[in-house]
Amino acid sequence: MCRRKVFPGMMMETVDDLHSCGSIIWEKKIFTIIGNYPVIRASLRRRGWAERIFVIPKEVELKSGDNEVDSDLNRQNIRMWATKQLTRNESINQVNQAGYIKFPFSCGFDGGEILLNVKGRLLESHLFEIIIDWSERMPIWGSSGRFPMILLSGHLFFYDPFPLLDVGLCQSNMVAKKMPYFIWTVRRNVIDCNYLHSDQMMNHYGRNASFTTKARLCMNLRKLPSHLDESADTFFPRCYLFSEMEDERTLCNDFRLTGAISILKWVIYNSANAPQSSGTEQGQMNTNDTEGPKATLVTDSGKPHKTACQLSTALIETAIKVCEEFLQTLMRAGKYFEVNISPILSQKDWANLIEQHYSLIRNEATIPGSQNYLVDCQNILNRLKSVRPQLEIDGIRNIWIVKPAAKSQGRGIKCVDRLDKFLKLKDFDPSLENTKLVVQKYIEKPLLIYDTKFDIRLWFLVTDWNPINIWFYKDCYLRFSTQPFTLENLDSSVHLCNNAIQKRLKPSAKRNPLVPKESMWSSNQFQDYLRIKGHGNIWQETVYPSMKRAIICSLVTVQAIVQARKNNFALYGADFLLGEDFKPWLIEINLSPSMSRSTSVTTILCANVQEDTIKVVIDRKYNSKCNIGRFECLSKQTHSKVQDYVLRDVLKLVAAAPKAQWGKITIYDLSVKVKWESVQLLDRPGASNPDM
Repeated sequence: MCRRKVFPGMMMETVDDLHSCGSIIWEKKIFTIIGNYPVIRASLRRRGWAERIFVIPKEVELKSGDNEVDSDLNRQNIRMWATKQLTRNESINQVNQAGYIKFPFSCGFDGGEILLNVKGRLLESHLFEIIIDWSERMPIWGSSGRFPMILLSGHLFFYDPFPLLDVGLCQSNMVAKKMPYFIWTVRRNVIDCNYLHSDQMMNHYGRNASFTTKARLCMNLRKLPSHLDESADTFFPRCYLFSEMEDERTLCNDFRLTGAISILKWVIYNSANAPQSSGTEQGQMNTNDTEGPKATLVTDSGKPHKTACQLSTALIETAIKVCEEFLQTLMRAGKYFEVNISPILSQKDWANLIEQHYSLIRNEATIPGSQNYLVDCQNILNRLKSVRPQLEIDGIRNIWIVKPAAKSQGRGIKCVDRLDKFLKLKDFDPSLENTKLVVQKYIEKPLLIYDTKFDIRLWFLVTDWNPINIWFYKDCYLRFSTQPFTLENLDSSVHLCNNAIQKRLKPSAKRNPLVPKESMWSSNQFQDYLRIKGHGNIWQETVYPSMKRAIICSLVTVQAIVQARKNNFALYGADFLLGEDFKPWLIEINLSPSMSRSTSVTTILCANVQEDTIKVVIDRKYNSKCNIGRFECLSKQTHSKVQDYVLRDVLKLVAAAPKAQWGKITIYDLSVKVKWESVQLLDRPGASNPDM
């Protein structure tokens, strides 16, 4: 007989289904979670999975023995150790001559054995006597009590007036040395995917930083035209890597061109507002103008205005000349996605143009007679619309946003409107010592709700990369700023809606009281708001499809880069901003989106998306028609993009043949000896009778 001591306060229940442990191992239903994901843990346990509890010891984190060990070396130590631990299967179970498996039974303590057959049915066991300490739960019973455990009809019973024994703990100890077949971790680099067994599942892919860091997303979206007949400028604000010399040059050109275009916009807005303005307020706009509220876009109407100086109309003529030269350059090059301005102005002239632009938007200067150039400015802007998809979101203030290339939660992000000062600042500011920065055009004309900025966080799931298989989650949520929107104040508390930033701030007394106190809405609440405002169908017809398209375009560009391992999957978070025309703009894609239950909205939605993720990646393995919750299959390729490229090139060759060919062409991949696709080719217009 074995004796056990159960620690005080341990919750326990009868273990008449303890024999299922053998089935769990036989069916490979063992999981490991590294991080705080109680919803995932509970969901798998309900499905009969057992958890192998996995904790990274401190001695592994600091393997060198130095508390200040290099962070890169430390991460490498953890990765090597964790990979080794989670990819080996220690044979602690002994199979006797009768084909039975012997398990140690400890519930976290020592001693005892349980004998099971290979299918997992509990056959026999040593008789246990459990010593339970009642001193905390039921002092009236005394300090301890002894209760026997006995095997009867294939089930293990023990007498206990209160259900106390935790089955999950028993199962975890039985699989403590077994290899997990489902691994969920918050950090992608904890385990090396190259060493996983073919039947092990993990919630991350290798090399997926190619689109989950700001720098890589920026670089790879430039390749979109070579994959699809689309430009990233239609859904991703133009972006530059500040650490690249070529990008820095192009950024300077773009900044100058945007400044010149802003002067033309100022002429139009100022002329439209001229009858209602005094001579010292010609830089302001009406609240009915498309630029938005007057106080947020040009100047703070509550501030006293200085006497405005007068600038020459030569500034407008110079801005028109710059834009004309840009359009001519694009026509000659045939490229609309590159900013390449000929040096028609000297460095000194550019500096003067930018400084005068600042004076205009700050209402420190005006241009007498600017209304005489209204038609010319409008014509130039109309021509620019066809080659600059982001013309409307640019506004007139020329604001850009600077981001660290690979940080999350809004850390290190700054808004700037003086690029010349920023170029000097990066050489002296200690916070900018790491020059791996991304500079992106700020969306100056976002859609506002009750004069407050917001962004949208949504989720999508990738279960395969070749062919790509994407699942889009129908429910998402809005994150509001705690401060009313204004372009006068460039502080991140106004312009960044990340919950990691806003949760530390107290809502401003100036913010509209109709904005939710928790600074969050579900997508259903947003749709209700749109219906009240007369835009009942805009979500399903514009917002939702455009967000899906942006995600597809982003993933297609990295399909050949991400390590497409079968049995892996990944849940990503994407952040979008809406323009005034309800058009979504992709801001970034997150590798491990936060699942914290910070508000009543995230408490429900984050739990739902985790539960539905398990439905897609686990339940569908056993039943392809199972309930998948709020996920929908966004894209499922029938063949890879490489096949598409080969097929496209073959069709080009056939189309270029001197005589049209009729018939059915079948293309084979000789490496795998399977048919790719059959194509029916039609003759070209005006061709003679085809040859069969």
